[in-house]
Amino acid sequence: AGRMACLRHLWLGPHKLMQHGVGAGSSISDDGLACIAGGCPGLLDLTIASLCVTDVGSCMLLRSCRELRRLRLGGHGITEVTLEFLMAVSQPRLERLSLWFSGVSAEGAKRAEEAMPWTHFDVEASDPL
Repeated sequence: AGRMACLRHLWLGPHKLMQHGVGAGSSISDDGLACIAGGCPGLLDLTIASLCVTDVGSCMLLRSCRELRRLRLGGHGITEVTLEFLMAVSQPRLERLSLWFSGVSAEGAKRAEEAMPWTHFDVEASDPL
C-alpha cells in the first residue's frame, strides 16, 4: 500500500452506517486497518463500517494516526482495551469516538468518559446500563 499522507477523511462502508437491520458492511479487518494506519498517518476523520475490527486494529490506528479527531468503528472485537490504550496516549487529540455493536461494557465506557472529558463518546455498550 502506498503512502497517502495527504488523505484527511476516509469513510469505508455503507451509507446507512451500522444501523440495526442493515446487513451490509465492509469486511475490513485489522490487516486493512494496518494498511490505513501505515499509509495515511495524517487522517483526521475515519469511519470503518465493519464488524471485523478488533482492539489490535483500533490501537494500531490510534498509535499511528496521531492527528485523528473523529474515529468511528464497530464490532464486538473492540473492548475496554481500546479505551485503556486511548487513556494512556499522551495529549490525545481525539474529539469523538463512536463504537457500534462494541464489546465495551457500560462501566468501561463510563470510566473512559470520566477520564477523558475532552472526548465525546458515542459507545454502544455490550451491556447497557
